[in-house]
Amino acid sequence: MEETSIKHRKASKSSSVLSMLAIQRPDKTQSSLQTIVGIVNSMVGSLCLVLPLVFLNYGVISCTVIMIILGFVQYNTCSLLILHLKDDEIDTEHMIKRILGRPWMQAFRFCSGTLLFIVGIIYFQLINLTLYPIITYILSYNDIEFADASEKFVFNMYSIQWQALIVFLPLSTLLLIKDITTIVKIAHYGVIALFAYGIFIIYIFIVNLTSEDISQKFDQITLWSWDFSQPAGQFALAFMIHNAVGQLMKNNEKRDNNSRDLAIAYMIAGLIYGIVGIFGSIGILGLENTSEAQTILNCFKKSDVEIIIIESLFLVHLVTAFPIFNNISKYQILEVLYHKREPPKVVYWGFSILFMVLCLTIQLLNIPVGLVISFDGAVCGFLLVYIVPISLHLKCYQTQNKVTLIGDEEDEIDTQVKCVNHKDKNSIPMFVRIAFYALIMGIGIYNLIVQFYDIFKS
Repeated sequence: MEETSIKHRKASKSSSVLSMLAIQRPDKTQSSLQTIVGIVNSMVGSLCLVLPLVFLNYGVISCTVIMIILGFVQYNTCSLLILHLKDDEIDTEHMIKRILGRPWMQAFRFCSGTLLFIVGIIYFQLINLTLYPIITYILSYNDIEFADASEKFVFNMYSIQWQALIVFLPLSTLLLIKDITTIVKIAHYGVIALFAYGIFIIYIFIVNLTSEDISQKFDQITLWSWDFSQPAGQFALAFMIHNAVGQLMKNNEKRDNNSRDLAIAYMIAGLIYGIVGIFGSIGILGLENTSEAQTILNCFKKSDVEIIIIESLFLVHLVTAFPIFNNISKYQILEVLYHKREPPKVVYWGFSILFMVLCLTIQLLNIPVGLVISFDGAVCGFLLVYIVPISLHLKCYQTQNKVTLIGDEEDEIDTQVKCVNHKDKNSIPMFVRIAFYALIMGIGIYNLIVQFYDIFKS
């Protein structure tokens, strides 16, 4: 058998930051347990703030079913990415380029950058929604009038629009930091906020479940709803690690266990989402403003000390993570637009200015954060989750594990390169595989369509 020598270029700037987020010690191998914990930590995040409201307003049973379906679908497409990843490849992008070609890699990189760009906007919204109850709690002690967080275009009193204008400048200065290594290290401690939030969810669940009027409260709960747009879009983002899975898995000590470890991580993440969604929705049963609130923390009284603590912990986590998403998306998008050239400094400045202007505009319009999350997960993630993974496997299937590549200046590829050996996958008959992929694509397309419908309906 011929020996093939492959020499990849060094990791891109965006890949380097993703590696720091995924692996605390990128120079060391890690056990399966560490790999699973890293994946779960990357998957489960601030989206948990909105899940209880989604379960309550869109049906506990229907949301659970949607969560299971999308978790299963996205595990399958994500497993296709790690299935084709070679041991010596730096990240997912290089694998896509090897099999599908450079245009596909650029499309993947651009969509990943766009998705993270909007995640940054989501974090700006969550920062405002988390900070607002803290500020209004202070204002209430000084008899200062303020508007409800859900109101739009309020400027005659303190409002979330005024707050967005106030935090605009300090958050903008975070984007000027060139070396974000320290910020990434601080962001890892965001798990403290998530852990405290988990205890809080269990606490409010037990308190509400043992209340005297719980039977009356259960009459208010929605078990099933045919409106799938919000939960489907949000779970699409919740289970999405496709753009970082290469960095998450590459240091696994036993690479043969990648698929198994990925499956365990998805099940753990799904279990966490289920507990947060179901327990949290029961925990807020009977509260008056659940239909207007955008996060679960906005449902409680501003004077509750435990709420202030959770909000403060989450605020630190959100603020430290905020510049990271802008940093990664900036490098990914500009790497596509400028290829081998270094963009002018004015372009870097312009990118950050555009990002902050969009953050401010969306917050001034007070567009519901759930709507932005759903759009980002279902629309921006469509190519990452469905198109690329399925195309990868069908290309390998079609060429019987052999792909002919033409090298360019970045890669030294001398001859024909075999795809990763995955005979167990290719042993499945073609018509069965295509039927399964068609079903998966149908789910993705449906989710895509309902998000646009939801936007126009709003």
